[in-house]
Formats: sequence, structure tokens, C-alpha cells
Amino acid sequence: MALSGDLKDFGLNDIFQFIQMGGKDGALYLKSIKGEAAIYFKGGNIQHAEVGGNDGTDAINELLTWNDGTFNFIAGEGTDKVTIDLPVQNVILEAARQIDEWKKMGDVIPSSRVVVDFVEEPDVGDIELHPMEWKALSFVDGNKSIKEIADKLEMNNFEVAKILYGLVQSGLVKVLGEKQK
Repeated sequence: MALSGDLKDFGLNDIFQFIQMGGKDGALYLKSIKGEAAIYFKGGNIQHAEVGGNDGTDAINELLTWNDGTFNFIAGEGTDKVTIDLPVQNVILEAARQIDEWKKMGDVIPSSRVVVDFVEEPDVGDIELHPMEWKALSFVDGNKSIKEIADKLEMNNFEVAKILYGLVQSGLVKVLGEKQK
């Protein structure tokens, strides 16, 4: 099955659903001014995605914001990597939810390249931290980006950004800026 075209004509949601309905195995390659990406399907379900330094759901979240570029599906191409284990509809719904939450956090944490550090003299009073907040804080050093902390924790960028956003809002950490690519 040959499937190729322009993302302006067919959105990724439509392409995903078409591949899922056909129960296809293969690789969907994307090219855009934003970069190049690959999404692998097994039985019509997304098995693995990668773009830039991101993979799995982080890659899907990024790719669903692309609205220009080209796509090419090559049937039968595969990978041994499995970073996504959800039906296509669940992947799309979860990505949409995360994109909405990123927009809400965007004024404070615009991307996973943000670097945070401790506030020298926080005015927080008594604060209780959950185990994942403690884990995330253990990697905060004023040098690591959210993506680097997520990689260390073996978590996705969104979940770490959400944790650190809460800690910024509580006044415990502060945003220093974004690392350049």
C-alpha cells in the first residue's frame, strides 16, 4: 500500500485512523521545516514514534502540532522499539489532552527545553511533596532542561513539566529560561 501526500491536505489524525482501519504494519515518515519523523504501526496501532530527541508519546504530542510538510507510508517497514502501547484513538485523545495542558502551562513552561532551579529563599511555609516531586527535584540543578530531567527519570516530558510547573507555582523552584537546541 502506497500512501503519501501533504499534511495540509490530510491531518495526522486522519492518516492515523486510515492506517488503523486497514490494520496495517509499516512506517509513516514525515518531513517538515520543523524536522523529520517516523511513526511505526503494527496491526494498525502505533507502536513507536520518534522526532528530534523525542520518542513515544512526547513525539506524538509534537507531531500533532505539525500542519505542514509531507508524509509517506511504507507498508511492511518495522522496528523492534515499542514506546507506545495504546490504540490510535487513545493516543490521539491523550495527546490532545496533553497539548491543552501544555497551552495552560505555556506562560510559565513553554517547552521541554526550559531549565529550572531552586528559589534561594522560598516563601512557601509548610509544603508536602509527593514521591515523584521529590524525584524530579533531585535532578533540578539550574542546568538540566525538563527533557534532560525526564530522560533521567525515564518519564515523558509532559509529566515532568507538569510536576515542575506545580513546583514553580508553589514558589519552590523558578524558571531560568530555555536551552537552545
